Parts: sequence; structure tokens; C-alpha cells
Amino acid sequence: MKLLWWRALAPSRELRAARSCLLRERARLDALTASIAASRRSSAAVFSALERSIVAVYPAADAVIAFAVDEHELVCIFSAGARSEHFRNVRLLREDARALPARAAERRCRCISGENGAPLLPTDRFAVAVPLLDAADVRAVVYAGSHRAAPPDLEAVVQTIEAVAIPYAIAVERETDRRDALQDGLTGLLAPRPFRRQLHEEIARIEASGCQSILSLWFVDTDEFKNVNDTFGHRAGDGVLQTMASLLRAHLLPGTDVAARNGGDEFCALVRATTKAAAIARAQRFLDAVRRHDFGIPIPVTASIGVASYPHDAASSSALLEAADAAMYRSKRDGRNRVSFALEAGTFASAAPEAETPSSRSPERWPASSAASSSQRLS
Repeated sequence: MKLLWWRALAPSRELRAARSCLLRERARLDALTASIAASRRSSAAVFSALERSIVAVYPAADAVIAFAVDEHELVCIFSAGARSEHFRNVRLLREDARALPARAAERRCRCISGENGAPLLPTDRFAVAVPLLDAADVRAVVYAGSHRAAPPDLEAVVQTIEAVAIPYAIAVERETDRRDALQDGLTGLLAPRPFRRQLHEEIARIEASGCQSILSLWFVDTDEFKNVNDTFGHRAGDGVLQTMASLLRAHLLPGTDVAARNGGDEFCALVRATTKAAAIARAQRFLDAVRRHDFGIPIPVTASIGVASYPHDAASSSALLEAADAAMYRSKRDGRNRVSFALEAGTFASAAPEAETPSSRSPERWPASSAASSSQRLS
């Protein structure tokens, strides 16, 4: 009789096991579908979709944290749940065996609190860290924890997390492609095309709003840069350009002004929320900083700068580009190592550098044909 009783239970156990497998597969497919759709937006969107998928199979989960791999560290790039908000941007050493995510990255497999280490959050009654793998290495680690209870089906949670490995990799690659398209590869500054687009949109926004905002544009040329490359090689030249970009950033307001590489040895800067006179004075301070800086080569490095402002000197983004470019050429014509600025349409003045007399040179008409060269170089 007892044997018959166990035989009667056997099919129901098999059915329960089959049902669990089906539920896990459905959860995995749901997570995969949601994360693929999210990968078109961003890697953060992938993790947001994953967090919802985890809660669907593990309702008690109230802390989901994602770490991206950055050489020898794990950097928190996503956190969901009130208990995990303070983890954003936290860095963990990959060799720190005490941290559950670091141990999961090292072992390239799931790690469970209690069995493989302590949870990140001391109040977690249960936590699991799962690496997202590709053929080469660990791309990220996802931590899911709860201060209430363990999951009813741990395997469903693990498979749900593992399902987003490929969508996350796709999202990261897309973000890299977008960043490369927006940024100059050598200096990290904005590339010419997105800079022109941003300048155009900014002026269009001002015109549409009817406000009296002033935008100033710097055109910066690295003086005698060809001589640097010819004498010391392109590696030294790249170093000079990278240092120029760093100095330019340092003389702009973060979150307000915009710096870009214009191609070759030229740079641009969009200076907001200040008067034209203040923009010229700031350009002069940048010029002085370049002249005084040690670029690591035995010859001085200087710059020629042109400044023009909207709406004083131009009524459109293209006209503003041409005016600032023409002012920069005035600096080069007057001996380089100085700031020139537009006075009125086609008229420019240059301020002598500190080493020369403090008086400014007289205004002079600049041929419109020379000013037009900016739009050709920026195309």
C-alpha cells in the first residue's frame, strides 16, 4: 500500500517539476524580450527592465544593483530600491573576496549570500550576485537581495538575470558608437558636427523664446602646430592637443559652456550666460594660461583666438561661426598669440598679448571671402 502511495505521488512531482521549468523559461523569455527592447534606448534601460523582471519572479526582492566592470574595479551603474540608492557610483575592487559581486566576477558564476560570502546590505536575509558574461570576460554583475525572504525559485531568478547578458552588451556597444560619433576620439571634446548642431539649436531656442540671451563663440587655433609635429613627431603633437583640450575645459563653466574640437589643431567653445566683454576677457585668460603652460616640449606653445557674439556680431549660427573664424584669422595675421574680436560686420580688433604693448591694434576690415572658409572646414 505504501509503495502504491509513492507511485501515485510520482506523476504529480514530475508535473510540478515540469511546471517550474516552464515558468522559468517563460520568465527568461519575458526578461529577454523586455531587455532587447530596452537595449535600443540605453544600458540603464536594460537594467530597469531587468529589475521589473526580477520582481516578477521574486516579489520580495527590494534591492537590485548592477555593477559594470572597469579594469580592476566594479562600478555601480544602476540601483533600484530605497535601501540601495546610496550604492550609485560606488566602486568595489574585483579582488575583494568579501564582496559578493566581486566574488561572482572572479568565479564567473552565481554567488549566494551565506554560502559564498556576506551580502552587500547587512539587512539582506538573502542575496545573489550573477555575472553577465561574454566570450572574453565578465561585462557586469547583477546583485539582487531582499531583507524579507529568499526567492521561491532561485533558478528562475538566476536565469532571468543571465538572459540580459546579450541585450546589455548590445546596449553598451550602441552607447559606445553614439559616444564616438559625438566625441572627438583624441581629446574627448564634442565633435564638429554635433557642436554645430547644438549651436544652431541654441540660437533657434533663443529666437523662439524672445529672450535677450547672449552667446559668445571662441575659435582657437594652436599656433605653429605643424612645426610641433614635424620636429617632435605626431605623438608629441597629440599630447599638445590633449593638453590644449584640458586647458580649454578648465576655462569653461561645466554644465554651461561647451567645448569642441574643430578638426586638426583648432578648437571651438560656446560661452553662455555672460556678456561679450566678459567672454573676451575669459578668452584672454585662457590664452595666457596656454602661453604659460609647460607642454613637455622645448618650444613654446601659443594660441590665436577669435571671439564673436550673438546677436551683436551675427544673426545666425553660420554667421556666428564665420565671424569668430575671421576674428581668429585676424589674430594670426597680427602675429599670433592674441585674442581678436568682432566689432561690427566685417570689422575686427586684436588685443596685444602681455609681452607686447597693452594697447589694442586699430580696427581693420576683414575680407568676407576669408571669413567664409570656416563653413568649408567645418563641413
